[in-house]
Amino acid sequence: MIDKSLSYCPLIMTKTDTKEYPRYALPEGYAFRFYRAGDEKDWAALECSVGQFETAAAALACFSREFFEDQRLRPEDRMLFVIDPAGKAVATAALWDGDFLGQLLPRLHWVAVSDECAGKGIAKAMLSRLLDLYNALGYEGLLYLCTGTWNYPAIGIYKKFGFLPYLGTRSPYKDLSDEAFERQNAAGWAAVEKMHAQYKNNK
Repeated sequence: MIDKSLSYCPLIMTKTDTKEYPRYALPEGYAFRFYRAGDEKDWAALECSVGQFETAAAALACFSREFFEDQRLRPEDRMLFVIDPAGKAVATAALWDGDFLGQLLPRLHWVAVSDECAGKGIAKAMLSRLLDLYNALGYEGLLYLCTGTWNYPAIGIYKKFGFLPYLGTRSPYKDLSDEAFERQNAAGWAAVEKMHAQYKNNK
């Protein structure tokens, strides 16, 4: 679940050493499955459950824009679900192209794990599997992901996989100047580091 007690700031993380990452397996009884027709309902339910959308209708509209409008890519090849022993979809993530500083680059996209499965290592297993897919598809170079201050727990996991905060001076957002982006980005990462420090002190 995302933590909306913080002021929201979008954040980007990048990874260049895409051959190096930890390998995690799913817990016993859980399995990976790629997208099948109709799975968008499970995707919407998962994304709503972690607080990304207020309604299933909003989530489904986003799914259609994100994954059906780009005919170059197919969710059947790029979108993972994790299925629990009872056959229920409990997590999802995708490897999808996006615009980063004017370049079309691969990104880890819409990672979500249901609250009931938090702490089981499922997110780590999905990241390992998507990085395997990244390499199997022959990608090289920069891989990125979009996150935000509300997702600071997940940012700790991304760091373990070698993703680093994007601290560049160029704004990746068309509606935000370079100067405004630098100020916003610095404040956002400072907020994340503060939350991570508090978590460590409370352990």
